[in-house]
Amino acid sequence: MAQEPSLYHGSVIQGLKLILANAKSHVDGNQVAYFTTDRVYALICCRSREENFVTMGIKDGIQHYYERFPDQLKIMYDRKEGFLYRPISNVSLTNTNGHTWESRVDVPVLLHEHILNVYAEILKEEAAGNVIIHRYHEIDPDEQKMHANYLRDHINDPLFDEYRHFIFKHFSSLWDEPSSAARDVQI
Repeated sequence: MAQEPSLYHGSVIQGLKLILANAKSHVDGNQVAYFTTDRVYALICCRSREENFVTMGIKDGIQHYYERFPDQLKIMYDRKEGFLYRPISNVSLTNTNGHTWESRVDVPVLLHEHILNVYAEILKEEAAGNVIIHRYHEIDPDEQKMHANYLRDHINDPLFDEYRHFIFKHFSSLWDEPSSAARDVQI
């Protein structure tokens, strides 16, 4: 009999009993609850909706985290608590892509781990070789400018509604001259 994979859901919310199927599936757009077999990615999900800025992905089989503004990782996670939850059962979950698992129904969970400092825990994962962190000062300045100016030009897109203030706060000083969209930003 095959052993069920260890699945995690990272959150800043303490005391969850259910992970609601209220996120949009990357596969078909339906409402789903997300889980991952990647503990590092679950740690990165321990952030508020107002900081829904994920800059990581898998390359050559390992997670890579890219800072897009100075000290991004520290600013977003240092001295912040997180909670890793595990599903009581994996029955309703389907592996949709690599480390990602989805459920179209709410998933009962148990607290697996209380993280007192998410940043410190991510650094432990880096030391263990489970994530490569590309710090802002290590990335080509042209690439960094391209990302900052993209956010400048798209800051009023509906995608950024919940974390527009976050983008303005951390990127406006990195932009070339503000675009008309950035000048008219509603924070």
